[in-house]
Amino acid sequence: MSLFPDQSEYPDPMNMSYDVIIIGGGPTGSTTATFLRREGLSVLVLEKMKYPREHVGESMLPFCYDLFEEVGVLEQMKAHFTRKPGVTFSNADGSRSSHWCFTKILEEPYCLSFHARRSLFDDMMLNNARKEGAIALEEVHVTDVDLNAPGGGVLVKTTHPVDGERTYAGRFLVDASGQDCFLAKKLGNQKPFERLHVRLALSSHWANPKYNASLANGNITIVHFGGDKLGWIWLIPIGPDRISIGLAINMSYAQEQRRILMKEHGPREWQKVLYLNELAQSDVVMQVIDGAEMCWEVVSNGDFSYYAEQKYGDNFAILGDAGAFLDPIFSSGIFLGMKSAKLVSPGIAEYLHSGDNSRLKEGYGIMEKGYKVVEDLILAFYEPSAMAFPELAGSDGISHDQFEAIYTIYHMLLAGDFFNDSERYRKAIAALRDPEMVKKYLALKKHDLEDDFIQVCQGPLLQEV
Repeated sequence: MSLFPDQSEYPDPMNMSYDVIIIGGGPTGSTTATFLRREGLSVLVLEKMKYPREHVGESMLPFCYDLFEEVGVLEQMKAHFTRKPGVTFSNADGSRSSHWCFTKILEEPYCLSFHARRSLFDDMMLNNARKEGAIALEEVHVTDVDLNAPGGGVLVKTTHPVDGERTYAGRFLVDASGQDCFLAKKLGNQKPFERLHVRLALSSHWANPKYNASLANGNITIVHFGGDKLGWIWLIPIGPDRISIGLAINMSYAQEQRRILMKEHGPREWQKVLYLNELAQSDVVMQVIDGAEMCWEVVSNGDFSYYAEQKYGDNFAILGDAGAFLDPIFSSGIFLGMKSAKLVSPGIAEYLHSGDNSRLKEGYGIMEKGYKVVEDLILAFYEPSAMAFPELAGSDGISHDQFEAIYTIYHMLLAGDFFNDSERYRKAIAALRDPEMVKKYLALKKHDLEDDFIQVCQGPLLQEV
């Protein structure tokens, strides 16, 4: 059920042409539509699903805060969604953990991010784009695009369950289709990140969980698995009685388990069995879901870690997950999508107004540097020789300024500071991937930040949405 008024009835746009047509009405597409409307461009958004609909990816970074304020949804975010003050990284049995509180590096109110149930969040964002003047159509499936239309524009062919087949014309196309990667697949330029592993994610929502102190305060928990799994479990408290729990594991391990589990459980049930088996390996997770109930069947997402080799051209741009997807470990997806929309939209507008694409090129240049930072951060999380995040709990009487600096920088990165001073951040990440640096760090006397975490790293009490 939507929290927001029904704004789906608009004049029939069949005979209209647009400056920009956007494939996908998720956070990236709706944010792009909002910014382009403010540039004075006519915008059509084509969304294949009927909103509201459920989706994974509920946790967001503090650096989203300014973006929410800029697009005009901040007050709705505060009213409807759980606040996120920090992150806990834990090993499977909970014996080692580190706590990262955004208050250490960001002032209020910017230190408190959000967890949002995506069915409500995405619906809010799309309706916000409509308020800005974008036309957004739902249940419209894009079947083909012609980037060589007369006059240098684009033609977008679609189908709708009631209206049937239609073709829309535009001067410029934005692909924000998420992991559908519509345009990259059509152009044949989707590539894997060579340094990252392909993974499988399995997830569901659970009702009536038993929150520990960290989760009750609104913090996301990441449980780290080592070995062949190269995986982790997320626990996101999206309300007092509902939690999102997902598993991400190395695809080769998942396929091995598939061969074993298919024999007994068949093609429909093996993923659920795998999901439950892996959750059962963590005492941290089992304490939370003791007595809880799954809200729906397990959702599967695979083929992580890809990018579009060519992200823009004379009449198109690819943004968000459609342009690159690294890994959901640091909850960076929504921020990267919205930030990319902010960086690229002015360039699209300038190009359409004057034919000058220099600002578009500049926006993508900044974006690429940010994605490199995230890629390095993901590598540090998974690399066996690097510092394990549950180990990064700080040090008493620290004698090396470089470690204190690295600790601060990692706080900034977990908050989403990917685009400022990217080279400095990449050097800090490299330090924690250096085995010699790791040995020096572990030799220092550590202290337990649990008391400090419970006192400082907390948001408003979880409330029902």
